[in-house]
Amino acid sequence: MITKEQVLEALSHVDDPDLKKDLVTLNMIKDVEVDGKKVSFTVELTTPACPMKEFIANALP
Repeated sequence: MITKEQVLEALSHVDDPDLKKDLVTLNMIKDVEVDGKKVSFTVELTTPACPMKEFIANALP
């Protein structure tokens, strides 16, 4: 079974390329939900017009 902690651990390896820190440390991961093998979460960008939005989306596992 997948846990919320495992999801956050995996996402802690995805860095914001502009700030050079991971998304979990930057508190950008919100609303993590695990339902069996289905995982969902929200990525809250540092600014709505974040220039790295597409890069971050492509880097997510």
